[in-house]
Amino acid sequence: MQETTRDTRRTLIDAASALLAQGGPAHVTLRAVGTAADVSRTAPYRHFRDKDDLLSTVAAENLAFLRAEMQRAVADTAADSTPLYRACLAYVRVAWEHPNHYRLEFGGDYTINPSRVLWDAANEFTGYFHELVVEAQESNTLIAGDVREVGPLLWVLLHGLAMSNHLVADRSCGPGTGYSAADLPRVLALALRNLAPR
Repeated sequence: MQETTRDTRRTLIDAASALLAQGGPAHVTLRAVGTAADVSRTAPYRHFRDKDDLLSTVAAENLAFLRAEMQRAVADTAADSTPLYRACLAYVRVAWEHPNHYRLEFGGDYTINPSRVLWDAANEFTGYFHELVVEAQESNTLIAGDVREVGPLLWVLLHGLAMSNHLVADRSCGPGTGYSAADLPRVLALALRNLAPR
């Protein structure tokens, strides 16, 4: 019975994530998630308090995925670039590939009342980002200064690049709109050049 409960919860999260990808937060309702997951009408309410609780879980998982992709990119020492560049490239790539997820977490289009799991995921992501900034400063690939000032400056740059794809596409999140993935390395390199030590 416990395995079935765990499977149902996982199915609901996956269904919510798919609905979010298709149409943004407005597209996600507990009823729609239940239908997409092919479970009873009451099943979502047994696993999540409300829509915000469910979306918090989806957002937390995506933040963990974003952090993992950045860490994987940093660890790829075969690439001919700095760890900071690779991490930033992964950040913007994930944002472009999952625009509705990114906008749920960072875009402000839909404000959720975050659950504890989302707070924890956000703190873990922030901690990793802080470490990334410190390591980049120590390796002389990022300007010196108080990490509490340089970190947000770097994040604003990345967030701007992440959101620029949505703005260029006239706020559409459909595939094939805005910049292409081939543009990203060039645009990111140009942006990071301005944050490099002189």
